[in-house]
Amino acid sequence: MATILRPNPSSGVPVYVQLMEQLKDAVQSGALRPGESLPGIHPLAQELVIHPNTVARAYHELASQGFINVSDASGPSVAFMPDSVESAEPVLERRGAQAGFVERLRIERDREMEGAREVQQRLFPQDCPHIPGFDYSGRSRAASGVGGDYYDFIRLSDTQLGIAIGDVSGKGMPAALLMATLRAYLRGQTMGRVDDLGAVMALLNKLVYESSAANRFASCFYGQYDSATRVLEYVNAGHNPPFIVRTRNGQREIVRLDATGSVVGMMPGCAYFQRSITLEPGDVLIAFTDGISEAMNGRDEEFGEERLSAAIERYHTLEPREIVERLMNEADAFAGGAAQHDDMTIGVAHATTR
Repeated sequence: MATILRPNPSSGVPVYVQLMEQLKDAVQSGALRPGESLPGIHPLAQELVIHPNTVARAYHELASQGFINVSDASGPSVAFMPDSVESAEPVLERRGAQAGFVERLRIERDREMEGAREVQQRLFPQDCPHIPGFDYSGRSRAASGVGGDYYDFIRLSDTQLGIAIGDVSGKGMPAALLMATLRAYLRGQTMGRVDDLGAVMALLNKLVYESSAANRFASCFYGQYDSATRVLEYVNAGHNPPFIVRTRNGQREIVRLDATGSVVGMMPGCAYFQRSITLEPGDVLIAFTDGISEAMNGRDEEFGEERLSAAIERYHTLEPREIVERLMNEADAFAGGAAQHDDMTIGVAHATTR
């Protein structure tokens, strides 16, 4: 049965709906025949490594449509005959009922996804608390409804700000749930200034590792900036290196804040190292996820860090909010309308002279 039924929990379609459609497809293809017995709820749940309630709901919906028969004490069995031996009228009635059911499911799924999207949007910063000498802005856009990208600005004191950006593996609802978990863990540890960012990230790694599946992990950058000293302390857990755009003696240079440890959640016991850099007046910090640098056009070409750097060079003198919008637009223009399969997030901060 596992070769016929292969639900994908990461697809964004409810697993019970996938089971229903796959069972119907199996009958239409001849892999299952009318009268053939189906596995019981618990054996099938165990075989597919899913919750028994998911199988029970799929069977219940199929029975309500008349597709399977559950009245037999021996267990559920296929009830519908193939179209070739059914009269046209029952077939049309069945197809109409199925189409209406699928449409109701689609509407329900869209409504649930919109609710989830609204909840996730509330997890992103809703305002930017004033930090003297530091302007900042950010934006995140999911590839499909909800996503696994994360960014945050956390006010630590009158002069100190926490800056975070992360990228959870995968897409859709599973990634969004881990993103919310990551945010909660990080905020819980950094609501006030902490001295050892490496220890913070090591604990975050432990918590994510213990609470997520083996194929779930996240890259994460977290920094603490103090406008009184202009020092940015940071730790980079396998994330795309943020750029610092700096002008000295009329010459532009880009400083990369490279990784200081591996991604979080992949393996226990990882070590993370704290680094620091002093920002000069006019420096612009730009953090991003790989949905930006790896945006693809119709020819399967990547936007790439070279094009991103060139765009940063063009727009780095603008206000942070404008830089965010211009960089998003540049990636979109390069993609030229091609479907994107990764979330896109940018955070920008400007060390001003004020």
